[in-house]
Amino acid sequence: MPHERAYRRSLADEVAIDFPSSRAAIEYFRRDHVEPEPSASSVSAEITIAAEQALFGGLVALNVDVPRTCVHCGGRGEVWSDHCEACDGRGQALQRQHLTVHVPAGAADGDRFSFTLWLPRSPRTRVDVRVRLR
Repeated sequence: MPHERAYRRSLADEVAIDFPSSRAAIEYFRRDHVEPEPSASSVSAEITIAAEQALFGGLVALNVDVPRTCVHCGGRGEVWSDHCEACDGRGQALQRQHLTVHVPAGAADGDRFSFTLWLPRSPRTRVDVRVRLR
């Protein structure tokens, strides 16, 4: 029975460790394998270009704020048992993303196009772009 006594003693010395919850993993699985594409978050942006650039098309810089998994709480919305202040408990925070998009030749004022952006540590995000001519 000395082995049983040592076992009981080892359990008495346990330390509470906060393991990541499975909620974030389930949400990632659901996002990637179960839910259809329309559940992606959506961001609107506007590109202002010169009429000459719209006529010939080309590459244009675009900055959009994209939801990303909070690096402080790992998407849980809490740090240990406290509310995550960095993301306000949402598990996601907006991060500015610098993109280069191709405006097709012959674009007119008010034309719209969209694309899906999928970055590491972020949900799929649909970016709706509106072309504005100067």
